[in-house]
Amino acid sequence: PMRIARLPLVLLPFVAIGIAALLGLGATMVHEAELRGAYQVWQENETFAAAALALLAALHAARPVYLQVRAQSVQAALDLLHRIEADTEACIDARKRLFHVRRAAVNLAAAVNGHAVSQGTATQELKDAITEFLTISPRDLRALGDRPTITTDDQMKIHSMSFVLSIAQQVASEIQAQARGDVIATDVVERERAFLDTKLAGLFSLSSEIAEDL
Repeated sequence: PMRIARLPLVLLPFVAIGIAALLGLGATMVHEAELRGAYQVWQENETFAAAALALLAALHAARPVYLQVRAQSVQAALDLLHRIEADTEACIDARKRLFHVRRAAVNLAAAVNGHAVSQGTATQELKDAITEFLTISPRDLRALGDRPTITTDDQMKIHSMSFVLSIAQQVASEIQAQARGDVIATDVVERERAFLDTKLAGLFSLSSEIAEDL
């Protein structure tokens, strides 16, 4: 009985060593399996990882180009806004000039016909209307057709309006030059009234058409 009790105690270190060896072998096998699994995962996802890295590198390299393109886009938008603002101001100025043409033409037509009806007593009103009418510059009107946004048809209308204005101003100047003191003879006005009325009506019509197109 004594031998049977002592035998496990003698073998116990060897059993412990065996168990430790088995545990070490198991740990080694598990570790090796983990390494193989990680390597297999890397092999399976190597293309995706490389693509992701390449994409990050491309994004980092393209950032200055993106900022430059963005700055150019902002500058282009500002330039367009400035052009629109300048064109709007030019359009407003053109409408003001055309309104001045219409008003001067209406006032002169009314003064001419009023002078005929009053038998020459409305000379001062006629002189004032002629003076206002002569302040309009045909050259300034022609300049309205130099804007790049003006169509060909409107350019022709503007040039025609400038030409009609020049003729009407010449007739008005001749009437004014024949004044004797504070009086303009009725027959002087009467000779030119029909012709002048036609030119003034043409001015009013052309300036109205152009103002609607602007």
